Amino acid sequence: MRTRPSIVVFVLATTALAAGVQAVAAQDLVHQHRERAPSYEGPPLSVGEAIAEAIESHPDLASLRAQLPVMRARPAQERALAPPMLEGAIWQWPINTVNPWNTNMFMLMMSQEIPGRGKRDLRAAVAEKDIALAESDVTIRERQIANEVRQAYATLFIARKAIDVHFASIDLLRQMADAAQAKYTTGRISQQDVLKPVLELSKHHSEILMFDEQANLATARLNILRSRPMESPIGPLAAPDEQLLVTASADLQRLAIDHQPQLRKARLEVERAEAELASARREYKPDFTVQGGYLVMPNQTDALLAQVGVTWPKAPWSRRKIDARVAEQSAAVEAARSRERALENAVRLGVHEAYVRAMFAQERAALIRTTILPQSQQTLDVSRVAYQADRVDFQTIIDNQRTLLDAQLDYYRALSEFEQAIADLERTIGTDLPMDARRPAVQTGGN
Repeated sequence: MRTRPSIVVFVLATTALAAGVQAVAAQDLVHQHRERAPSYEGPPLSVGEAIAEAIESHPDLASLRAQLPVMRARPAQERALAPPMLEGAIWQWPINTVNPWNTNMFMLMMSQEIPGRGKRDLRAAVAEKDIALAESDVTIRERQIANEVRQAYATLFIARKAIDVHFASIDLLRQMADAAQAKYTTGRISQQDVLKPVLELSKHHSEILMFDEQANLATARLNILRSRPMESPIGPLAAPDEQLLVTASADLQRLAIDHQPQLRKARLEVERAEAELASARREYKPDFTVQGGYLVMPNQTDALLAQVGVTWPKAPWSRRKIDARVAEQSAAVEAARSRERALENAVRLGVHEAYVRAMFAQERAALIRTTILPQSQQTLDVSRVAYQADRVDFQTIIDNQRTLLDAQLDYYRALSEFEQAIADLERTIGTDLPMDARRPAVQTGGN
């Protein structure tokens, strides 16, 4: 029974020694984490430079642009006449002789088909509408690529900024871990307060890995849009400034109605359908065939041949074909007009949705900058002072530090969401916003 106190003392000493070893090991783990945010090789890249490079070199645009000369060659083809027909014939060659000069005559003829007046011009008008449609396809794809570049650029920026913010938070955690170690050495706190920074640092580095993945994917996407190898480094990015959208949604909708490429394409499709309808109605007019020839008659005087033919489009057995085509093109015109009206409504809705997203993003950014960020920073500063005075535990500091981290990330997300909403707004409108459509709210630092 006398040995029990010594056993208890031995167990307590062993536990204390193990706790001390774990605390030292935990402190070593704190300082083993990567200390600095990554640096980005390569020249700085602005969103404007990225868009210009993508539009210049993107293979989709190269393919669409290469199609334009093909379309521009078609109106001349529609205006041209069909090639003439050259014919030769031997008339009344007796079957009891092989000498062709014993025939009655040789016929050498040339015929030319001439479409009715205005038919070729109407067909050329349809081909010219096809040119305008091909040009609108180029414009539409340019706006789509510009929007994709803006989205990838914003995603890469927010991923990099999140990494920077996490590393700044890691520096603060490391300082507080050193303070916790000092307090543990003097017996003022328990071992768990020394281990908590290690757990929080591990969470931070797990999140950094997630943002690294997002940054790598955004880098690959941005490089592909610029027709570069996916592994090409991208240098520092330009940080978006906090801005205010000051133009009303109704004004932006009117701008979209005038400039939206897909809506302009829908109008061109209406015009093309109307041109097709006019061409179909012109088929009621007759076509002509002119034929001339020379008759060589071995036993008589040579002679000339002239012949004119006229088609009868309104013949009872052929009119139904033209009637059906006219009905088809009339329905196509109505369908194109319906698509135009539906697309106009979709454009108005798209403009308003992007406008609402931009407005809420700018209000959210302003709220975080003016209220949440200062309050979060003040709360963290107060808790750090209170921790030094043993009035709060280390978990309180971690919670407040996490709140500040979330606020910082939310601020940059709000800036990124504003830029993405503006990108969607410009894509939906079909052109860049006017210079007076937005103005800076505050100036922010670069990335």
